[in-house]
Amino acid sequence: MNVAIITARAGSKSIRNKNILPVQGRPLIGYPIRAAQEAGHVSAIYISTDSPEIMEIGRQQGCQIIQRPEELCGDHVNHGEVIKHATEYVDAREIDLQNVVLLLGNTVMVDGPLIDQALELLQSRKDIDSVMSVWEAADDHPLRALEIVEGLLVSYGDPNRQASTERQSYPKAYYYDQGVWVFRKECVQARDGPNPWWWMGRRSVPIVRPWVTGRDIHTELDVRLAEWWLSTHSDLAKS
Repeated sequence: MNVAIITARAGSKSIRNKNILPVQGRPLIGYPIRAAQEAGHVSAIYISTDSPEIMEIGRQQGCQIIQRPEELCGDHVNHGEVIKHATEYVDAREIDLQNVVLLLGNTVMVDGPLIDQALELLQSRKDIDSVMSVWEAADDHPLRALEIVEGLLVSYGDPNRQASTERQSYPKAYYYDQGVWVFRKECVQARDGPNPWWWMGRRSVPIVRPWVTGRDIHTELDVRLAEWWLSTHSDLAKS
């Protein structure tokens, strides 16, 4: 059995109540719900939240609610602990649970076919622990990263690091794109996934998507990008 878990907490410092922010007529949390509902391999949908408003939206759309305990609420909680709690909660109630689809409550850039692609890959590869959607870095490659030290820009992590201006010479680097995580339920106990995604297991394979696909919402610019993405997927905006 495959179950989708959507994590969406109350409150936000970037955009007030962003997980229920209307985006093209639908609350933001409604997009990952719809994606999970459209996936052919997902049997049930759970939402982990501490927000009464999100709980109500979820119930109206047929989702099961995981009410977070107090110690997993607030700004500085490790997301992995939220995911572990939710996975264990579901596992105690779904006796044949095998795989978890983890979706974020603040992104529109997911759909049923992406979820099914990830689950089918996990099902066909018994040698892997998880599947993660990613995009390939370009101008935002980690070799170009900077930090500010005493008001001055220096190379991130190693001030003496040398890197070419020719980005094609860099080893390829990838970032989780805020789209989909799919993992076997036991991975949350092993805690040996790629840092900082420790719940993903030691053997995680990618689905590479183009930038900016998968971007979650933290700023007004992200809202505009989400609206642009929906405009190119008109079937998702209207469904």
